[in-house]
Amino acid sequence: MKIFLATNNGGKIERYKKLLKQVDKDIEVYAPFDLNIETIDVIESGKTLAENAKLKANAYLGRVDMPILSNDTGFYVEGDGFVDAPKRKALGETDETALSKEDLSKRLLNFWKGVATKHGGKVDAAWVEAFVVVYPSGKIEEAESRREIVLTNQEFGTPHIQMPVRALYYSKTTNKPSIQHTREEEILEMKPVIDALAKVLGAAKNLD
Repeated sequence: MKIFLATNNGGKIERYKKLLKQVDKDIEVYAPFDLNIETIDVIESGKTLAENAKLKANAYLGRVDMPILSNDTGFYVEGDGFVDAPKRKALGETDETALSKEDLSKRLLNFWKGVATKHGGKVDAAWVEAFVVVYPSGKIEEAESRREIVLTNQEFGTPHIQMPVRALYYSKTTNKPSIQHTREEEILEMKPVIDALAKVLGAAKNLD
């Protein structure tokens, strides 16, 4: 089975490739650069995570002859509520394109450190994600996941430049900093995501 990822984010691509292998070890995963397809910057104007994921996937409809997978992510913080665009929330009025990758990573890290500090150094939180698969026919399948974590103002390891916030939290599933997970512990933390991917890819297998 082949899947096209509607993203040019290197961190997401790396993550997807690992997690999709947990769903189907024989799956073939492609990103835009693998097929020499120009990446598309989509205006995320949807009212929900699922709507934004659909916008990103539909942008590539007709450009590839395989199911297109996309997602959108929100972040819930106890006491602050749900943020459906965590990166934009962290950057405020700053134009992301005006920042280097290093500056962007540092700003995201410092913003979420500040949120945790406001709550005494740590706070219950959760990653909420919507996953969408759009098929060449236009048919759409979708699923959602939620990962419970504790956000802190402490760095537990060297932040990944494209996923810096991961260095600040520990998983409620493992009770261990996510950045320090073994491969097995990472799979445990990501089980809600893997289950959501299995749901949309299970539908894909039934359609193939």
